[in-house]
Order: sequence, then C-alpha cells, then structure tokens
Amino acid sequence: MTKLVNNSAKGLTLAMVTAIMWGILPLALKSVLLLMDAYTITWYRFLFAAFFVGILLSVKNKIPNSALKSPSRMKQLLFAAILLSLNYILYLISLHYIPAETAQMLIQMAPFFMLLGSVLILKEHFSRGQMLGSLVLVSGLVLFFNQQFINNVGLDNSDFLLGFVIIFGAAVTWAAYAIIQKQLLGYYSSNQIMWCIYLLSAVFFLPLASPLQIATLDNTALLLLLFCCANTLIAYGTFAKSLEYLPTAKVSATLAVTPLLTVIFATIAELIWPTNFQAQHLNILAYIGAGLVVCGSMLTALGDRIVNRKNINALKYYLGFKKVS
Repeated sequence: MTKLVNNSAKGLTLAMVTAIMWGILPLALKSVLLLMDAYTITWYRFLFAAFFVGILLSVKNKIPNSALKSPSRMKQLLFAAILLSLNYILYLISLHYIPAETAQMLIQMAPFFMLLGSVLILKEHFSRGQMLGSLVLVSGLVLFFNQQFINNVGLDNSDFLLGFVIIFGAAVTWAAYAIIQKQLLGYYSSNQIMWCIYLLSAVFFLPLASPLQIATLDNTALLLLLFCCANTLIAYGTFAKSLEYLPTAKVSATLAVTPLLTVIFATIAELIWPTNFQAQHLNILAYIGAGLVVCGSMLTALGDRIVNRKNINALKYYLGFKKVS
C-alpha cells in the first residue's frame, strides 16, 4: 500500500510538472514567434530533445536498438511520432481560422479523449468518483472559457466550423499518441520511447522548417527559444514518466488545469513586464469555473479515496439525511 501511495504521489507530481511547463510555454512562444515561424520552432524543439535524450541513453547504453528488430514495436513508435507531429501541425493550422484563445479552449478536448481511450482501449477502471470529477471538470472548463464563447459570437461561421474540425483532429491525434505511448511502456522506458518520437518528429518537421532563421534572433530571443526547447524536453519527459506511475485517466485530469496555469503565469508576467505581456482579465464566471476545474481535477485524480461509501454515508449523516444505526 505504501508503495502504491508513493507511486501515486510521484505520478501526480510529474503530471503537475508537465502542466506547469505547458502553462508557461505560450508566454515564451509568443515572443519567439515574432522572429521565427512555428514550424521551425517546433523542429528545433524536437531536435533539441532528441539530442539530449540520445546522449543520456548512450551514456547508459540504453539506445532501443531492439525496436528496429521488431516491426510491430517500430510501427507503434512510428504511428506515435506521426500522431504527435499531426497534433502540432493541425493546431498551428487551426490558428488561421480561429483565435488563439478559442484554440486553447477547444484543445482541452484532448485530455478527455485520452481519458475515454484509457477506459475503452486500455480497459482502465473508471470509478464513480472519477466520473463525478470529470463532470465537474468539464463544467468548470466551460465556465472558465465563457468569455471566449461570448467573444466568438461574431466569428464567420464557415471559418469557425473549419477551425473546430481542425482542432478536433488535433485533440484526437494527441489522445491517440498518448494511448500508444502508454502501451509502449510495457516494452521500453519512457526515455527510450520519447527519444524515438523526438527523433522521428524532427525528421517529419524538417521539410517545413527553415533552420537558418536562427541567425536572425537576438540574444533574448535565443534564450527564449532555448527555454522552449528545454520545455519540450522536461514537459514530455515528465508526461511520459507520469504514465508509468498513474492510470491514464488521472494523468489527463491533472493536465486539464494547464489553461488555468497559463492565465496565472500571464497575470504574473503582465505585472513584471507590462509592455510585453497582456493577461486575460477574467469575469466572475471564469473564477468560479477555475475553482471547479481544480476540484474536478482532484476528484478525478483521487477517485474513490474521496467519493466512497464511507464518506457518502458520513456526508448524509452530517446533512441529516441518515441516522446512526
């Protein structure tokens, strides 16, 4: 039991680090995107991660050479890399049709598709507590993004529909990638899997990239690009590792707090650098939604530890609905 509790704590910590990294990332990307296109940034991020994870695996003599000898494993790794690359490309394309805030809202479908896949494909247990937590989480996200719903009323219907279809595809491809990665953990370590995916993804993005753009960056932009690259290494590394300790449903619930973290970090950045960053100013419904997202995430992550027969009976007794027998 102690080992199980420790593993859950490790898994939640790793998933939270991933959420924090992804929450900060848009702030750094915003500045770099002024001087370098998104495809080139993404290529550098994958190349950087592949290089450093490759060094780590080489030092430990754990390069997954066996993957080349197993067509089925190699096929899974290839599909995972293709799906992750498609996720990046589709998300970037969607920004041509819908605002970034709307894309950030809609991409939150990805953790829920991942959760659904964990139940239907991986046959993971999904308790009543997790189901309740997911409903609270979805409700919270809708309230949190209520301003985006209101602000997008004037969007061209055809553009919004096309953007929605594209971002829907981005969410599905990311969830499918995550499910395949979870399956691969039965054969390789998280670092071995991510190294293969980083390397293959860098190859896929090379035709779209313009590597020489790096020469146009000033020192500040170079540091921000370096941070974006390190962010990929840390975020996807901790994400892959968290799947070793936690069921996919719990990881997906933790990642759902990412947009809240983005708003928090943007607010802090605006206070420190008001000329460079502008935070999203939330209304009362958004703050209520933020609270529900946090509560829903906790419920989904902790599951039956919170919503179980003992606690339900205690609540009924406290509310006067049940007498002590």
